[in-house]
Amino acid sequence: MRRRPLVVLTVALAVLSGCTDDPPTPSAPPPASPATSPGTTLDMPPESFGPPPPAPTPTGRMEMSPAGYGPFRIGMTQQEVTDAGLVAGLSPDGCGSASGFPGTPEVDFWGGELVRVRLASPTADTVPIGSTLADVRAAYPAGRSVTGAGGVTGWLVVDGANAMLVEFTAGTATAVTAGVTTTVEEVFAGTRGC
Repeated sequence: MRRRPLVVLTVALAVLSGCTDDPPTPSAPPPASPATSPGTTLDMPPESFGPPPPAPTPTGRMEMSPAGYGPFRIGMTQQEVTDAGLVAGLSPDGCGSASGFPGTPEVDFWGGELVRVRLASPTADTVPIGSTLADVRAAYPAGRSVTGAGGVTGWLVVDGANAMLVEFTAGTATAVTAGVTTTVEEVFAGTRGC
């Protein structure tokens, strides 16, 4: 009877130590980590890939509103717009066009900030170019009629410090501008350039 506890002890030790009749399988070596140079992370592309693409609007469309057009947000600094790859080659407080975007928007900076973005080409997105005056008035009932340089008419929608202006020729929308209200009105009236 003395051998029984020894057998139980032997079985218990075998179970705890993982003893089996199978031959041991060699464990796989840990995966090798790729060599990196100092200051390089693997989760970010190198700077040679250029700036990241602009963040999409919540609906993924290039929408026009008093706040801007798609990734062009009124009040962004010229440096932010340039760093995001939205425009290139602008002089400080300059005007220019942003190629590569629907409608090729015209941009205007003043005091180092984006104050105006204008489209004069139809796009497939939510921009009212090609709409009738009645359609725009119905969509933006809080707006008001304005007259610009040379008798051009427009529908101005003000939202806080910003505005959206839809320009009309023969009753059809031909351009849309978003920006700082005073800038939008001054450019439309011809009292300020760009």
